[in-house]
Amino acid sequence: MSKKLYYRMIGVMAMSFAFLWVSSQPLTEIKGNWRGAFPLYNGEEIPFNFSVQEDSSGKLSVYFLNGKELYYGGKLVKVKDSIQVWINQFDRVMVLGITKDKRWKGIWRRQSGEDAFPIYAEPNNEERFIWDNNTAPANLAGKYDVVFTNDSGKQVKAIGLFTQDKNTGGVTFLRPSGDSRYSYGRVQGNQFKFSLFIGYSPLMFMGSIEPDGSIKGVQQGLKTVQLIRAYKNEQARLPDPSTLTRLKDYTAPIQFSLMNAKGKKISLDDSAYFNKPVILTIGGTWCPNCADEAIFLSDWYKKNKQRGIEIITTQFEIVNNYAYAQKTMTRFKEKFDIEYEQVFGGESNGNSVLQTFPFLSNFTGFPTTLFIRSDRTIQNIHAGFSGPATGAYFQQFKDSFNHHVDALLQKSHADQIEDWKRARVRALKATDGWLNLEGLFWLEEGNNTVGADKKNAIVFPKTKISLQAGYFLRKGDSVWLVPDANTAFTINRKRITRKTLIFSNPGEAAIVSSGSLQFNIIKRSEKIGIRLRDLQSANLTRFKGINYFPTDSSWKIKAQFIKPAFKQNIIIKNALGQENPTELAGKIRFEYKGIFYTLDAISEGDYLLVVMGDNTSGNSTYAAGRFLYIPKTEAEKDDFHIDFNMAYNPPCVFTPFATCPIPPPQNILPFGVMAGEKMYEHH
Repeated sequence: MSKKLYYRMIGVMAMSFAFLWVSSQPLTEIKGNWRGAFPLYNGEEIPFNFSVQEDSSGKLSVYFLNGKELYYGGKLVKVKDSIQVWINQFDRVMVLGITKDKRWKGIWRRQSGEDAFPIYAEPNNEERFIWDNNTAPANLAGKYDVVFTNDSGKQVKAIGLFTQDKNTGGVTFLRPSGDSRYSYGRVQGNQFKFSLFIGYSPLMFMGSIEPDGSIKGVQQGLKTVQLIRAYKNEQARLPDPSTLTRLKDYTAPIQFSLMNAKGKKISLDDSAYFNKPVILTIGGTWCPNCADEAIFLSDWYKKNKQRGIEIITTQFEIVNNYAYAQKTMTRFKEKFDIEYEQVFGGESNGNSVLQTFPFLSNFTGFPTTLFIRSDRTIQNIHAGFSGPATGAYFQQFKDSFNHHVDALLQKSHADQIEDWKRARVRALKATDGWLNLEGLFWLEEGNNTVGADKKNAIVFPKTKISLQAGYFLRKGDSVWLVPDANTAFTINRKRITRKTLIFSNPGEAAIVSSGSLQFNIIKRSEKIGIRLRDLQSANLTRFKGINYFPTDSSWKIKAQFIKPAFKQNIIIKNALGQENPTELAGKIRFEYKGIFYTLDAISEGDYLLVVMGDNTSGNSTYAAGRFLYIPKTEAEKDDFHIDFNMAYNPPCVFTPFATCPIPPPQNILPFGVMAGEKMYEHH
């Protein structure tokens, strides 16, 4: 049978299996080990094994078996006389039913229904390959130089790591883009057959050991075949993974802004990444090597994030659809317990990667890892990922990874301050920075009309929006936007055409766009208002930078963070005159010229915020004081230092549309802090 005819028949076969299920047939015991297989057009099959296990709650799960590896596939559910295995990580489902010949047959397909392939399975069967040949096996264990050749003649070099225990064994092929993970199978005489399957892209490697010790064989997939030629070489090497993916300009800082699964745009200028090095991985939830990398990164991040480094994973998916990516990224996060951000990059191909990251001059494959300095230049790019199946190569990857991280974090004090200054300017200019603010409008209860016409309750800039654009409806702490038909408001790139709730929870406020305008709802005590931005604001071009005191290491002072013995509040006033009781996170105690002083700190996410004044306030620095942001992980270290070189101006210095806190009396120091930012000259 030809390949073309075979693939044309797949859909028909899959449908016929569905009609063969017998409703009166009782389900056999399904717990235990199974043998499954994908039938191929040439009479071969790609076999796989899986185990059905019951947890303490009585639910059934499937684990795919590849030698010693037990890989979680998904939940198993019974539907009438069929069983379904929902392989959410790869957006697949395996459906099996009992046929008239009392065998289990069915399909493996996308959860949306497309791309179906027939499968069959047998319970209580632990075999992989069923061979009658019992010839004593030849020895193929070792390392090989390998060349893969596809149908078009394109060749890719690899390293083959063959293992063997009597007549069982497996192989991992390590290519520049990553490894083929675990496979398992049989060796009979000079013949071998190994296969792998974890819910995505089943593969089989089969071939023979030649008299000279070389290997001839094929890699067989469901739709592709590649020739394998391998020669034993314990010194086999691949190109340095740091040399494969290149930049257009190695001196230029990089930038991107991409959406996470919650609809928020994530940028290197966000406060979470302020003055921190970032590890950027380029992958996809469909990619097995990316899954192995996620296992490593998730654990590594939990142990190392307190060092002041962040991770962002960009997922390129099989379809260029944001709603689809939201689903797959959420599942990926849950499966691997990911605490760092994931963002959607586009479709899973090289051209899409280069469009999303135009600073790259080429792209070699998923996954790829970029080590980004705090000044946003690239330190290193590592192509591919050598996972646990590669043994010593996995350890080499981990050693290289940690070496690059250590280098990112090792900087002189002067370099740290210069990086902080650059990060500060980037943050001011960012989409969510302070320089593009164009308005702050407090909402009244009920309807609040909006548009460019001065008759509206809320007047947006002329030429930027319709004269009458609709209205905001406030009811208590909730706000709806009701747009006019002539105005295009969007949330997450989707147009709003009807009354839409845009605020009820301060932690989940929607960001609404119209042309270059962007706004969100903020809450200040009992006040609820609209914070308006213009992403093309003239303030961005007028900005000429910030003046600083000279960097002086003597203003980096040994300190102690003292947490309160019991919960207590301090009063923080803001520029509106409101008094806000705010929980005290702790006191920072330090010594200056033989006298001890303390500063009260409040909590801002992962940071401590100190609102302070000193004898320079109103002279060389802003009259209402300055801020210090301190990572909580830094404050809790034994060698904690408070660094006044990072004292900076509050947002009120740059815009009249910010509501800034002012220093409480206990945070006004009786001496001049001649470090950090000076008064902004345009204030």
